[in-house]
Parts: sequence; C-alpha cells; structure tokens
Amino acid sequence: MKNTRRLLCAIVLSAIGCAGAHAASLDLSDCDILIGKKSGAAYQGWLKDNHKQAESGDRDAIRLRAIEALNRLACHEELLTGDEGWGVTMTSSDGASESHQPAIIVDIRKQKGAWSALNQAVKFAHQAGAFDVGMKGAAADLVARYAADLPGQLEAAYGDAAGVYEYDCVLKRRYGRRDRDAGCASARTSRARLMTLVPAARRQPLDAAARQWAERLPAVPKDQ
Repeated sequence: MKNTRRLLCAIVLSAIGCAGAHAASLDLSDCDILIGKKSGAAYQGWLKDNHKQAESGDRDAIRLRAIEALNRLACHEELLTGDEGWGVTMTSSDGASESHQPAIIVDIRKQKGAWSALNQAVKFAHQAGAFDVGMKGAAADLVARYAADLPGQLEAAYGDAAGVYEYDCVLKRRYGRRDRDAGCASARTSRARLMTLVPAARRQPLDAAARQWAERLPAVPKDQ
C-alpha cells in the first residue's frame, strides 16, 4: 500500500520562479507564517504581489494563490481541531482505496480566520481548477466536507468533482506527477457526497460540461 498526500504539500516559495522578491525566505507550509505569527510584512507583501499576478492571468500565480489558501485552512483546522490538516488516501495493489479527511471545524463561521480561509480556498482552487486537475479536486473536496456551511457552492463543486472523475477515472489521463489513482478515489468520494445534495435535473448539464472539460484538458507528462 502507499500513502498519498493528495495536494497540500510543503512548498518553499523561493523554489518557485513566480514567487517574487518577498518570497525569499517564506515557506507556504509554515503555519506560523500562514496564520500571522511571524514574517508578517514579507508574507503580506508576497500575497499582494502574487494576487496582482494572478489577477493578470498568470497561471503559476493563480495556482499558488490557491495553494496558499488551502494550506492556511489546513493550519486553522489543525489548530482548532487538533487533527493534522492534511488529507491522505490509501491505495492498495488491487485498486481499493480508503481516504482519511481531517476533522472539519465546527461552527466555522464563528472563526473569522478559518472562515475566510475556507471561502478563499474554495474560490481560488475552483479558479485554478479550470486548468489544474488537482486544484479542481481540492475545491470539490472542501465543499463536500463543509457542505452545510457552503450551500451556494454545491453545484459548482459537483461540477468540479465530476470533471476530475471524468479525467482521472474515465479517461485515465496523467497530469504530471499527480497520483491519478488517488485523484480518482477522492473524486468518487466527493462526487458521491455531492450527488445527494444536487438535484438530478441540475446534475445532467454539469456532467455534460465536466465531460467536455476533461476531454479538452490535455494529459501532462510525468516529468512536468
């Protein structure tokens, strides 16, 4: 069996070309930075610069903006629940999968920082999901977990989960170094949860759009 940390990994900004001067010593996996305990000026400067690049359409910045928000939410989850804020999928040789999700924050709307991180993570991951399969899956996973708090996001999240399902499970395309089997297992879980919350009449056009998205998005070689 193998452990796969699906998306939220340690990312050192200095190793990423688009990070900019503010990022020389910032680590996006460091919760002390992400929740404001240290490097405040450098962190805020990087956020501003990266947001500007993302708004201009830079894909690396769009993706990095989503990763920052996802990691920040994971830090809040770990701080408030005591559960490590990472998702893990266990996949056996026969294809069977079991996923572990971190505990959700109860009454998250009452936790200002966590609530902001959740909304930004869903928004930015969905945006990056237009061209990134992993981000599309992360957006769907979050809404499925926090469905009671995000009723207005259910249809978009179902569409995201359906898109990843088509790409990973049906077309079986590779997207860089991403673990396709784990992505498929996660998409199946999120899609199944969201299916019960979105009326069948609304799922049909979302499934069609998801299929078209998956067919248009090309495979990415493992070394990219």
